[in-house]
Amino acid sequence: MNKHDFLSRAFGAALVAFAALVSLPAQARAQLGPCRALRVADADSADLRCSGELVHVRLRNVAAPRPGQVGYAEATRALAELLRARDVWILAEPAVAPVDPNGRSLVYLADRHGANLNVELVLLGWATYSTDGGASRFEKSFRAAETEARTERRALWSVSSYSAER
Repeated sequence: MNKHDFLSRAFGAALVAFAALVSLPAQARAQLGPCRALRVADADSADLRCSGELVHVRLRNVAAPRPGQVGYAEATRALAELLRARDVWILAEPAVAPVDPNGRSLVYLADRHGANLNVELVLLGWATYSTDGGASRFEKSFRAAETEARTERRALWSVSSYSAER
């Protein structure tokens, strides 16, 4: 792949992630932030500090490797790197975020530019799209990101035996 192709794909991926964020009507979402990651618990959940409040979150519509599965440690590090030293905003859909059985809020995370970090983790190849927790308005963005990651054989897609639980 030449430099032009790489930049073109990177720009396209960024555009997909941004479109995924801004497509949600304001009345259907709640926003909290800026927040900072205190701890990444695993490949799809983290503890955030938002305005002095501790918030336990799980990335909505993301299926990442579980402990003992291929790529778990690497996917956890990838999420930590996505969140490292940056402000993030919690976007809940609907306005009151659903809660998983472990008490974590199911949310989307966005950076200061509006990029949907849930979609970004899928685009990097460290997770797949999941409808657990309900269908997503971002489904097209998630599916495009997953297709690109699989086609480019990124991260987990480079391991032939990998199969995310859905």
